[in-house]
Amino acid sequence: MNKNIKIILGLIVAILVVWEIYSISQNSGEPMINEPIKIGFVSALSGEAVTWGEPVKKGFDFAVEQINSNGGINGRLIEPIYEDDACNAKTGINAFSKLIDINKVKIITGSVCSSVAMSVIPKTQNNRVLYIASAATDPDVPKQGDLVFRLSLSDSYEAKEIGNYAVKNLGLKNLSIIHINDNPAGISQKDNFKLTVESNGGNIVSTEAVLSTEKDFRTVLTKLISSKAEGVYIMVAPEQMPIIINQLREIGYKGIILAYAPSVYAEGVAEKINDISNIYYAMPITKQETEFWQKYENVNNTEADLIMAIGYDSMKLIESGLKYCGEDNECMKDYFLTLHNYPTSRGLISFDENGDLTGIDFEVKQLQ
Repeated sequence: MNKNIKIILGLIVAILVVWEIYSISQNSGEPMINEPIKIGFVSALSGEAVTWGEPVKKGFDFAVEQINSNGGINGRLIEPIYEDDACNAKTGINAFSKLIDINKVKIITGSVCSSVAMSVIPKTQNNRVLYIASAATDPDVPKQGDLVFRLSLSDSYEAKEIGNYAVKNLGLKNLSIIHINDNPAGISQKDNFKLTVESNGGNIVSTEAVLSTEKDFRTVLTKLISSKAEGVYIMVAPEQMPIIINQLREIGYKGIILAYAPSVYAEGVAEKINDISNIYYAMPITKQETEFWQKYENVNNTEADLIMAIGYDSMKLIESGLKYCGEDNECMKDYFLTLHNYPTSRGLISFDENGDLTGIDFEVKQLQ
């Protein structure tokens, strides 16, 4: 056999071996060694809740850049695939369906709207997709499935904290509530705040529901003033918060304002409020446990906020699970549930039996 024939036969054998490995990988569903790991990111990248969605994406992107610049996870880079749910349940279902059915994504994160989260969980559960509902804060979200986890505290903590503070620390007895009623988080917040106030001997003298798309609240606010409330709890979307507060002050309201924290401290909101006096909010205590905060500022020349940190922590938690389990979601579920005092950018956390975040305390602050 001459030399050329040997070379040709060697090349044919090599090609057949590579093809066999590829075929086995495709048929078994196992990824190729250097194939990127697809992570779906779905959030409100447009619409009324973009003030929440964009910061979560910034934190998520920062984590992805860090991971990939360090060689990825076990030699595989992260390939994020982005979709916009516009804080709309139907749009969210379409986005999740694309990621799961077409892109074959096994892990999805980024949600900031509970209305979306509650709508898409049946799809993620039926397909055994791991879902990190980053900041979908309705108390019931993690209870909908065993592969659902959340990196933001339930709104029930916020409502109880600010409700207790209103009665016990500020001495308020008669309070009103304005809340969005086209999102389950708004309804649960209203119920939790009312229960907390009444359990402390206070009274809810009026409750007003609004849509998350409304912009003019003068009719509703005039009714509120006639109720003679000493304080008002406002649970609305970020873009609505300064509008409501400014309109309240314009029609003569002098009482205490208790603002839903994720909306009032969202980027750019406080700057739009004309009079920030007597505005209180309850927020998680951020301990800045990791180097995320300084590194983010060094790279972006701006400080990160709590919502960005949630997006960052979501991806870092996924990284930890992938390192431990690979793309085995059943293993990752069990792994997350065993985490105790796990270090995040906001402090040490654990998960309860439902996959809900625990371990972070709250504090009440006055807007300054």
